[in-house]
Amino acid sequence: MRWKKFKKERISLNYTVMLLPHSQKKPIHFKTPVWTFGLFFLGILVLSGACLFFAGSRLQLKQVREEKAQLEQERNELASEKQLADIENEMLKQARETQEQELKDLEQKTRDTLKELEDLVERESQIRQELGLNQVGESGGQDGESEGEDLSEGVSDEGNRSGDSWEGGNDDAAFRSGEASLTYAAASAVLPRYTVMLAEDNASFQAIQAELSLLQSSLTEKTSQYDNYLATIEGKKAAEAAEIARRKALREEIVARALQYVGNPYVYGGNDPNTGVDCSGFTRYILSHVAGVYLNRTAASQSQQGQAIPADQARPGDLVFYSNGSRVNHVAIYIGNGRVVHASNERIGITTSNMNYRTPVKVVNMLGD
Repeated sequence: MRWKKFKKERISLNYTVMLLPHSQKKPIHFKTPVWTFGLFFLGILVLSGACLFFAGSRLQLKQVREEKAQLEQERNELASEKQLADIENEMLKQARETQEQELKDLEQKTRDTLKELEDLVERESQIRQELGLNQVGESGGQDGESEGEDLSEGVSDEGNRSGDSWEGGNDDAAFRSGEASLTYAAASAVLPRYTVMLAEDNASFQAIQAELSLLQSSLTEKTSQYDNYLATIEGKKAAEAAEIARRKALREEIVARALQYVGNPYVYGGNDPNTGVDCSGFTRYILSHVAGVYLNRTAASQSQQGQAIPADQARPGDLVFYSNGSRVNHVAIYIGNGRVVHASNERIGITTSNMNYRTPVKVVNMLGD
């Protein structure tokens, strides 16, 4: 009895809400139970939460798109820089080959010049020997002394000789003296010319050595620049290789994570493969948790995202879409070797199938690589 009275007085207590209380017209009165306010307040909370969720999702999607555009721009810039570096590398290679050829020609020219100098020195030695220049200085004094002795002996021992015999000895000495004078004159005429030739060849040799040293310095500088370009190119190639390896590992991780849920149940409208999920919820869950890629909720809307590629170019981690004839109604994750993993239906659940168990209508790369 007390409960009925309490229920009537407290739980079923009605409230009166007056609309337009300051109007001159008669206010509008209506009564509403207490639980109506609870439902109304709960509805406001749910609506506010949904608005905040969709606003946050939209902001996150915008940020992801901006980051994707920035990454694509950086990728294009790196490709352009790589192309320029390759062109400069080719030009440096050609310049280096040209300089190496010039260096070889200069070395050959230097060897030829040294050979000519050796020939000139040898020829000079032969000419000196032919002219007797090495014996003139040594034998000149001795000849003079011997001639003096002969003349003395001729005067002392043969003083009583006839004038014809004395005049004959004097003519022989004059002839020998004239021959020696001709030899010195020929040597004096030849030596300056060969001295000038040797001086010119020596100057030419020094000029060649200076040019060779300059070319070697230039070659060393160009080699250093070439090595720096090579190091830059190798660094960029290593960065690209690392990025390729990272993306490959990401795709492998997507496949590995998706295969973990094989055998779990199919639930229409589900979003968690641990408790139950449909085809688009499954792809949405895997790509968002592994790769940080935001996907729309339905298979049809997901097919409008990403970059469409030919079916024969599909890689693990790409999405394969199927149609019922009028619209896209199913999506799966490609795992390689012509197979896919997907949330099939309530009877089968999450399973793997041949990619062509149904005719694919579209294959999409969602990772942007």
